[in-house]
Amino acid sequence: MDQPKSQRQISGRSNNVIPFQVDAAFYFERAVHYLDRHDLKNALKNFRKASELEPGNPVNHCNLAGILSELGEFEQSNEILQKILGDIDPDMVECYFYMANNYANLGSYDLAEEFAARYLDAEPEGEFASDADEMLQILVQEFGGGKVLHERREREDREQRDHDNARQLLEEGKFMEAVEYLEQAIAEHPDSTAPRNNLSLAYYYLGELDKAIEAALAVLERDASNVHALCNLAVFYQHLGKQEQMQEILECLRKLYPLYFDHTYKLATTMGILGEHTAAYRLFRQLLRWSDRQDAQLLHCVAAAAANLGFYEKAERIWEEVKALDPESKVADFFVARVHDAIRIGRLIQPISYQYHIPFQEQFKQMKVQLQSGKLGAWHTDPMVRSSLFWALRHGDGETKRQVIQAFALIADKEVEHALREFVKDPYESDQLKRHALYVLRHMGAEGPFHVHLEQEEHLWRVQSMPQDDLLTLRPEWQEVLDGAVSQLSAAYGDESCLQARELWTQYLHRTFCAPPRIGKTMAWSAALEYTVLRRMGVKVTQSEVAARYGVNSGSVSKISRMLTEREEL
Repeated sequence: MDQPKSQRQISGRSNNVIPFQVDAAFYFERAVHYLDRHDLKNALKNFRKASELEPGNPVNHCNLAGILSELGEFEQSNEILQKILGDIDPDMVECYFYMANNYANLGSYDLAEEFAARYLDAEPEGEFASDADEMLQILVQEFGGGKVLHERREREDREQRDHDNARQLLEEGKFMEAVEYLEQAIAEHPDSTAPRNNLSLAYYYLGELDKAIEAALAVLERDASNVHALCNLAVFYQHLGKQEQMQEILECLRKLYPLYFDHTYKLATTMGILGEHTAAYRLFRQLLRWSDRQDAQLLHCVAAAAANLGFYEKAERIWEEVKALDPESKVADFFVARVHDAIRIGRLIQPISYQYHIPFQEQFKQMKVQLQSGKLGAWHTDPMVRSSLFWALRHGDGETKRQVIQAFALIADKEVEHALREFVKDPYESDQLKRHALYVLRHMGAEGPFHVHLEQEEHLWRVQSMPQDDLLTLRPEWQEVLDGAVSQLSAAYGDESCLQARELWTQYLHRTFCAPPRIGKTMAWSAALEYTVLRRMGVKVTQSEVAARYGVNSGSVSKISRMLTEREEL
């Protein structure tokens, strides 16, 4: 049956109607339109509608709270701001500042003070930091407040003291003490990030990279944009060879433009370590412009970046300035020589370090010379050298680890004891190196027992269970010297002479353990050992006769025999 004409026309017209759908953005634009015309009631109405359509968008709620505040509805405004922080976006910390304003307008000055302080704690360098600081000052001066501000300043002073104490321990190379101090500081104030950053560095200097990374990540959980933690983590990943993770953080670092001197310095140094020398050069030059005085360390960093970019003449000129500022340091001369080598061959053999120190490899050479004479030298208190030693103990090759363990015998402090106790527990280290470490622990008077992993088993090692002549196993040439002498003595003079040779030799090695002699020809030492034993037994023999049996020079026998008997009373 046909529809009436009028109904068909109406029906046809309705089929051409386009539905008009509006979203939160539409109401947001309308709200802004009304706001520009100071029509707060209509702005409120549209912001409310926008927040209803997008309940998870904190910006709409924040705008709604702002309009309510403008209309004098401070309590309603704070309810919305509290909802944002509690349910929608806890990281929108500017809400604390807005709440502080609302409480001030309500006459709740204590609460205003508290929320202004909360904002500053969360965003000390934030957009409203200066306004929040000014608000606190007014609340104290005009309205008799100050309790929250006083507590905040006390906390800031305490945190600064903790930071200064920790930095001093790190700068003195007392890394284990720093770890203990910082762990206590974190236990007392778990929300503070500075101790966690310093703890991360302390673990890094001890060579405990897993713990260093864990501490850095703990900072980033609390503050995802923390410059120090990001920089530290990038360096840690680079040392572990985790290029993918390092590159991910590096991309973040490239986008940073710090406003503060210490953040910029940290970023510049990190970029240099990561091989981003152009960025490092730009940042260090920026720091020079900011600095009101010439600083040798900063100038060295600029020179290092210039040299790493191939600007050798510029780098040399800057290092000349460094020498004028710090004439007693040998750092500038060392790197100028490196630059001269680079100019001669057309390139740097390896990148220039941004640390204001002679590289560890060079200091290690000097250190080994000092070890031969039993002298500590200044290196044992240098934090960079000490951290390099701890690092080498965990990550160096076998010979480097042996030399580090030997150096530790001379240092023999709490840090060394802790490092060696951890070392002997490691199932992946060689048994020979662990025996060497155990002997150093015994030699330095460390109290046992020690938890040790030897011969694929865990042991509880007691000091008294370590015979003194075990140290013969630490160096193959030490055993060879004794074996050479015993092979001659046993046939001609019997077991007693062999026992005396063993006793004399082990006593000598124990006495000189911190600075062991360099043994060139083992036969010359064997000959001298035999000669000394025979003289003690009353056997009439000349140095020439003994030297001839071993095929060595009699002068060597004379010199070494004197070494074997000197300072025997010690």
